[in-house]
Amino acid sequence: MRSMTGYGRSTASDSKNGISVQFELASVNRKTLDSHLSAPREWAGFEQACKEWLRAGVERGRVNIQLKVEATESSSGALFWNQADMDASIHSLSQYAQKNGYPFEVSSELLLNLAKSLKESSTLPDWKEIEGTLKTAFDAALEDLNSMRTREGAALAKDLTDRLDELDGFRSHIKALASKTVEEHRDALLQRLKQLDLELDLEDERLLKELALFADRSDISEELTRLDAHLQQFREFIQAPQAVGRKMDFLCQEINRELNTTGSKSSQIEITRAVIDSKNALERIREQVQNIE
Repeated sequence: MRSMTGYGRSTASDSKNGISVQFELASVNRKTLDSHLSAPREWAGFEQACKEWLRAGVERGRVNIQLKVEATESSSGALFWNQADMDASIHSLSQYAQKNGYPFEVSSELLLNLAKSLKESSTLPDWKEIEGTLKTAFDAALEDLNSMRTREGAALAKDLTDRLDELDGFRSHIKALASKTVEEHRDALLQRLKQLDLELDLEDERLLKELALFADRSDISEELTRLDAHLQQFREFIQAPQAVGRKMDFLCQEINRELNTTGSKSSQIEITRAVIDSKNALERIREQVQNIE
């Protein structure tokens, strides 16, 4: 079981093309798999490739993918650029500054930054030429991301197990209370009749019929059995290696359904209180489930 929240990072170099790449992957919860890529605009088709690589390791969540591509320094440490492009860039900057009334002066810092920028933009190869390097860096960042998501999932698993134990405790308490419901109703009914100076035999057909009807209306054994089955299945999902967030969310809905039916059938205030406590515990479980892949 994994969380949908995580972060991964990795770098790789391509000495042949003189560049280095760095991937940063950050994910948050989302009902479906959704991704956003920040990469060089010139690389048409690269976003689709990234989505395919991502689907190999992530099933749900919003994943932001940031790719930084930088030119590496040559062995001599020298900078190379196109002089015509350099002249054109300086001229354009001068024209823009003059048009908007900005002071403009060509400094060594400006020349260096401009040279680096022109070098990086002029040496950027097509992404398919360095696909192997990109894929290696992406896979490493994805592995780093999933390692964090797995650790986060382990923490969620412990928290969910504790909350399921709490919910199961409420279920056991309700079951114990329900076993006395018919008996308490019988005693209350006889007490009311006695207060009215009416005596009724415990074997009287009318009393037995009333008790039978009440027992049928207030019987919550099926709901408690299904609730127990849902809790057991929830525990199995916690141990599952695959994505189970959707299944857990569905189980939360079914557990809530059983609790609602249990509350509507019962006339005991103690059971009503236990149902309310159970629904509060379930809501805390549901909040955690929203973060599970």
